[in-house]
Amino acid sequence: MPDLAGILLRQSVGSLESGRSRCATCRRTPLVGERLHEMDSGRVLCDLCRSQLPADERDPVRTERVHASERHLAVAPRAA
Repeated sequence: MPDLAGILLRQSVGSLESGRSRCATCRRTPLVGERLHEMDSGRVLCDLCRSQLPADERDPVRTERVHASERHLAVAPRAA
C-alpha cells in the first residue's frame, strides 16, 4: 500500500514551488525576505548572483522582496 502521507506532502510542496520565481543563474528559490532583481535582459537574479556581476551591469529594472504568502500579513495593535 502506498504511503498516503508522503504522497500528499510531495504534492503540496510541489504546488507551493510552482508559483514561485527562481534565480535564472543558480536556479535557487529564494527564501522569504530575500530579494529578486529583474535585469534589463529580462533575467531574474537573486542577491547572490547579482553581486557576482560586473559593477556596471548590476542595476536592476525592478526589485521585489519574496513574501511568505500571496497575501501580505496585517500588523494590528494588540488589545490591552
